[in-house]
Amino acid sequence: MSDPDLPAMNVEFGRLAAARKIMAVPASTGSLEQDRANAERWIRRFGSTVDPDDGASVVPGEHSQIVRPAQEAADATHVLYIHGGGMVYYSPAIFQPFLRSLANTLHSPVEAFDYLKAPEHTVEQSLEQLGRHVAARCRSLAGRQLTIAGDSVGGLFALYLALRVLPGVFSRIVLIYPVLDLRTERASYRTFGAGHFLDSTAMRLFTSILAPFFAERAFDPFALSPGELTRMPACAIVTAGCDVLRDEGIAWVQHLAERSVPVRHQHFPDLPHDFCLYAGKLASARSAVDQIARTAFHPGQTPAPAAVGRVAEPESPASVPADRAGT
Repeated sequence: MSDPDLPAMNVEFGRLAAARKIMAVPASTGSLEQDRANAERWIRRFGSTVDPDDGASVVPGEHSQIVRPAQEAADATHVLYIHGGGMVYYSPAIFQPFLRSLANTLHSPVEAFDYLKAPEHTVEQSLEQLGRHVAARCRSLAGRQLTIAGDSVGGLFALYLALRVLPGVFSRIVLIYPVLDLRTERASYRTFGAGHFLDSTAMRLFTSILAPFFAERAFDPFALSPGELTRMPACAIVTAGCDVLRDEGIAWVQHLAERSVPVRHQHFPDLPHDFCLYAGKLASARSAVDQIARTAFHPGQTPAPAAVGRVAEPESPASVPADRAGT
C-alpha cells in the first residue's frame, strides 16, 4: 500500500520509474566502464533527444562545448555550466537537449565544461584543472556578464569556484538540485532513497568521494564566512520535491535567508532528481527547464556587472585559505 504522506511523483516520471523497476536496471554491474555506458544509454533512450530543428548550434572547444542559441541577444549573459553525475558519471554531451533548450530560451550562449572524473582522479585534481579552464575562459570573455551554473555535484563545484577560486567574477549563480551538505542526511534521504532516479546509496558513494576534499578546505555551504556571504553572486536555487537532496536545498535557502542573503528559490514538488536530463522527451521536464530559464536565470532584477576584465589565475584549491573574507 502506498504511503499517503509520500509526495507523488509526476505521472511521466512515475511511469518511467515503474518501467525502470520492471526492467530491473542494476545499480552496478561491477564494471565502472559498463556502468557509465549504461547510465548514458538510459538517458539517451528515455530522456535525451536533440531537436534538429531548434536552431541551436554546438561549437566544440578544447575543454568545453558552447551551445549557441538560434537567436542571441545583444546583451546576453554568457552561461558557464558544470554538469552533475556525482563526479563519476556523464559528460556535457549527454546534457545537450537541456543545454540547447536553456540557450534558446535565454537567447544566450551556454558553455558546458567537462572535468576529470573519480575514481581515476581526485577531487583536487579535477577542481584544479576545472578552475584553470573556467578562469581562462572568463578572461577571454572580458567585459561580458557571466553566470555560473551547475546541477547536482556540478552545483557544489560552481559554488566553490564562485566563492573560493574566482570570487567576484560572476554576476549570477544558479544551482539546480545541488549537493550542499556532505555531513548530514536529512529526512529526504529516507523518503526518496530508492526509486527516484538518485538513490541514497549512490549519493553516499559520491559523498565519500567529495567530503574529504571540502572538509580539508573548510568549505561548507552551511558555514560560509561573512566574507563569502558578502561575495555571493546573485543567487538562484532550484529544488526537486522527489529528490534525496530536497531537504538540504530547502534548508540552505532558509540558512541564507536567516543571514539576509538574497536568494531566489524555485521548487518543483513532483519532479525527481536529474529531471533536466529528460527535457528532450518528457513534457514535464521540458516545461520545468523552460521555467528555470525564465525565472532562475532572470530573478526579476539585473545583477551588477562583475569585474570580468580582471580575472586572475586561479589559485590551487589546496592553497586557498578557508576564510577569504576581505580578500
